[in-house]
Amino acid sequence: MDVRSALGTLQLPVATLGLALLLVALVGIATMDPPPAGSDGFVGGLAVFFLYIVAWVGFLVLSLGLAIPPLGGYGLRFTRPQRGLFLLAGLAAFLSAVGPLVAFGLVFSNPGAMVLTWLAITAVGILSLVGGVVWRGVQVWRDDAALVVAGGS
Repeated sequence: MDVRSALGTLQLPVATLGLALLLVALVGIATMDPPPAGSDGFVGGLAVFFLYIVAWVGFLVLSLGLAIPPLGGYGLRFTRPQRGLFLLAGLAAFLSAVGPLVAFGLVFSNPGAMVLTWLAITAVGILSLVGGVVWRGVQVWRDDAALVVAGGS
């Protein structure tokens, strides 16, 4: 068994783990109760911070999991450009966490530029992941519609 076939069998489990982490974190953030009256909200803020970290890890694992080429007939078949979009999403997720640490000096000189750069990197990551999945979905829908029109099943 070579490395490619070993990775190909991991595409769906890795992508599913990433999706599960992302969904659990987003649902946890969305359904979190507000802090009680008279509280400074430190515990709630800490919980949201850790849920954001879980969501970030989930996004990174999901995008890299979808970039793994499938083995044989097992897995989701994405084209090379679509897998490139998923790799770009993973790179953007990585840069969104590491970039602010590297460019910490911008906080003092131009904090607005740092925030805009971080938002742009995050948007590139989200749009590349969603774009790759939607692109593949349209291809499947188009091929399925062509099959129905041709009279196949």
